Parts: sequence; structure tokens; C-alpha cells
Amino acid sequence: MNEEELIEFIVKAISGSKELWRTITNGVMEIDVVKNEDFDESKLVHFYRKGFLYSRYYLDIEPNENVEQKDYIEHIGNLLKRLWETEFKAIAACDFEEELPRKGGREKIS
Repeated sequence: MNEEELIEFIVKAISGSKELWRTITNGVMEIDVVKNEDFDESKLVHFYRKGFLYSRYYLDIEPNENVEQKDYIEHIGNLLKRLWETEFKAIAACDFEEELPRKGGREKIS
């Protein structure tokens, strides 16, 4: 999937809109799709250890002003589930991983 397809997927997944080049927003959060300067396809084999650090893209996500933490966490959890349902490998790196489905992707599906 190329960058534009990824952006369109995320726009639909969060019922958001595209702002600027790689920024997606909705009423809860703002997502920047960032090309990873450390991208290395050979290191993706170990994705669930530290391989995710070498993915082609990463998402920089911030809550909008006045959004409650629980709502923000819920929306990130929903985005992760949509990504996983579509066979994307995704792991959250944040202070609240334990509160997300599958601990933010660190727990594999049984």
C-alpha cells in the first residue's frame, strides 16, 4: 500500500478528513502519517520485537484540545482494530499501551 492509499484508509477508519499533505483530523485527534527515515525492510521480519521501529511509515497521533483521555484512548484502540482487521501490522508506542486492545499490539492474537 502506498502513502496515499494509507492516508485514505485512515481517513475512512476514523471518519476524518485530510488536512495539508499527510495530516488527518477528526473531532478527537490529529494524525500525521510520517515516512520513517529508519525504514529497513530486512528488519521487519522481527516486527513484534523491535522490527516495528523500521516500518515504512509511522503515525504521530495527538489528541485535540479538550478531548478526554478515555475518548482519545478509545479512538486509538478503534483505529488499531481497523488496521489489524485489514491485516496491517501495527503497534502502539505510548504511555497507555496497557489500556489499548491487545496491549497496543504487543499481545498477538491467539
